[in-house]
Amino acid sequence: MAASPDTDRALRLVPQLAGFGRFFDVGIGAVPAGARPWTELASDPAALAGRIDGVARRLAPVERRVAASVMFQGLTARVWSPLIGAHLCHGVLLDLTPGALHWLPAPGGAVPLHCARPVVHREAAPAAVYERGRELLEPVATALRALLPISPRVLWGNSASTVAEALGAVTSARPELAERARELGEALTERGRHAGLGIWVPGAAPANRRYQRLSCCLYHRKSGVAPCGDCVLRSR
Repeated sequence: MAASPDTDRALRLVPQLAGFGRFFDVGIGAVPAGARPWTELASDPAALAGRIDGVARRLAPVERRVAASVMFQGLTARVWSPLIGAHLCHGVLLDLTPGALHWLPAPGGAVPLHCARPVVHREAAPAAVYERGRELLEPVATALRALLPISPRVLWGNSASTVAEALGAVTSARPELAERARELGEALTERGRHAGLGIWVPGAAPANRRYQRLSCCLYHRKSGVAPCGDCVLRSR
């Protein structure tokens, strides 16, 4: 059966997104050996604990909940970056559904993603972009909180922060998209789980705005590490 027009377009644009950085890269085609279903991160406590333990070993010595926060932030960057890149640059929703997505075991928190047969939907609203990201991330956040004590404000603050980082990566390469990025950034960070977790600080130009989160990712609790640039602790 011939691929649908939406699949044809997805197969063309998804590889282009990797030009914005590694978090935008989503593998396509045959699922690589060793790849595991995205849904496993929420349904298999052992798999999720293994991801946390891997990050903890890489960052050692560090508290396990700090490793969990860093791990989740890596996942959110992998999810939001391609969704934002596809929407800003092409005006489409990249339909990364939980059942279609795989992750590849790798050191660190930012595991590579793979979607064998990606699909895009034309003229998707920002609300649809948010819902697709939330659908992927919320079950993982819930599973994390079942494993260890970590605030939802920390987890979703991490998520909102990576939205801002993805927007910045795109507009650095494509400054003509700054106004669209401003609108999309507000739509994504002021909605649902992200609402109330940060503010946009004006700059000299739309592209110079920065996101100031009202929570902390906990990474500063590792010895010798300063708070991140968007951390609430810096504003205090």
